[in-house]
Amino acid sequence: MRPAMQKALFVGTLLGAALLNAGCTESSNSPASSTFTPRPTYDNREPEGLTSRLTGFTVDPEAYFINLANCAPPPAQCALPPLYAEFSPLLQRAVVRNAPITLQDTVPDPATGRPPDPAPPTLSSAAGLWTLDKVPTRRGPPFFVLSPGGPSAQVKLANDVPAPFPLPPVPEGNYLPTLTIRPVVPAHSACVGLEALQVSDKGIMEAVAKYLTLTDGTSVTVADLLNPARFGGITVFWLYRPGFPVFRVPASNTTVEASSGRVLNIEWAPVGALPPPLVPFQSTRGFFIPPGPPAPNSSLGLVAIVHPPLMGPPGNVTYTAKDATTSVPENRPWSLMPLALPQIPGLVTFAGLQMSPAVPSKTPSIPPPSTCLPGQ
Repeated sequence: MRPAMQKALFVGTLLGAALLNAGCTESSNSPASSTFTPRPTYDNREPEGLTSRLTGFTVDPEAYFINLANCAPPPAQCALPPLYAEFSPLLQRAVVRNAPITLQDTVPDPATGRPPDPAPPTLSSAAGLWTLDKVPTRRGPPFFVLSPGGPSAQVKLANDVPAPFPLPPVPEGNYLPTLTIRPVVPAHSACVGLEALQVSDKGIMEAVAKYLTLTDGTSVTVADLLNPARFGGITVFWLYRPGFPVFRVPASNTTVEASSGRVLNIEWAPVGALPPPLVPFQSTRGFFIPPGPPAPNSSLGLVAIVHPPLMGPPGNVTYTAKDATTSVPENRPWSLMPLALPQIPGLVTFAGLQMSPAVPSKTPSIPPPSTCLPGQ
């Protein structure tokens, strides 16, 4: 029997006995205060060293969006639901094979004062699935899924998965070190359905590098964006409309405000569709940042925040999502609780988040323990 179950049975037996004795004393006219029935005490019999099994999937969010956009050109509607669903070619063709996956701890090492180095990574399968066994079971400080990335010759996008209608292949690129902003608290024996986001050098990051090069007059490459001597990291938000937890439709006309850093709102168009003045700003995968005065929001809810080089210990940056639309039929403006995230040089910090409706649903949504969210 699992020790956690033993603990639950032990405590439950104590409480049950206490309630039974309380009932007996009440029916026998005994004094209200009794020394016969001992007050139950909590005895933690759960041994140290328990581990949790984490499972999840890799996904290239740029590829998923491009598949969705190519599914049915506007104003037609895609016949497939816009879900991160294992049966959907939209996701199947956006998973990444042979991707290295590990965890970043947030508990500082007492000897160094900083979080420990991640464990050696495991590799995702041909279906983009991955498993991390023997993660220390604990409550409190979370882990975050970390994807070290790799060259396209080894880490491959699943462009060859059949689809019921033509879907052009998404341009492939090298995958960059990416930290997925989704806390994982392994307080249970199994944590399932965890995303390991994969960001390439041919999409959002290339668009940011091109924009900075063309507007600032100094050459910037994707590698430069991950060079701590030049930049203090880059944080990417992709905001999605409210809905089911696996619902992935960009939240139009939204943006993110940051307490520090340079905010860039990003757009997308099919390659070859932009007018000539915008072509130099477009990445291989179609993402671009329009020149001129900064756009107030993104039609895709896609925002990159470029951080200056660190001048001391890294601090937290507060991010606040903003919805520019008020609409009763759409239950807008949508919102998110402000997030305070660390500034991390040398990698992409990616937050793909669903926004909340203006008027919350009256039906409570209680995630199962296997989601391993904080507070469970």
